[in-house]
Amino acid sequence: MFKLTPYLFFAGRCEEALNFYRDCFGGVVVSKQYFRDAPQEIEGADPNWIMHAEFEAFGLKIMMSDGMVGKERSGNNVALSLVVDDLDLQARIFDQLSMGGHVMMPLDDSFWGARFGKVEDQFGIRWMLHCDFVK
Repeated sequence: MFKLTPYLFFAGRCEEALNFYRDCFGGVVVSKQYFRDAPQEIEGADPNWIMHAEFEAFGLKIMMSDGMVGKERSGNNVALSLVVDDLDLQARIFDQLSMGGHVMMPLDDSFWGARFGKVEDQFGIRWMLHCDFVK
């Protein structure tokens, strides 16, 4: 059995992202450690950045970090696909993820029998929200 948990990096904006996702999904911060909490200094780490955090909401679990100062990252070839079972909840989450972000595809009924939309949030994380509709 496998369980995949996304691990996201925010280059100094992890605290902001953690609070944003907590409010957006109505979840809880399970854990949060800063680089300053490590038993020894980590070279290249800002002590006030988050080294590791975990967030959970309704079966969704995300791990996140600020990462290391000055580490280059290129490309964004991942999108998080969120399947919900309530159209109103889907709309609320989509709207909140859109704040300060960019709607890539508005929520709309799809040919495969679901309401679907894509958004890139203010942190550059792409989300695909999928909800089967009851006919």
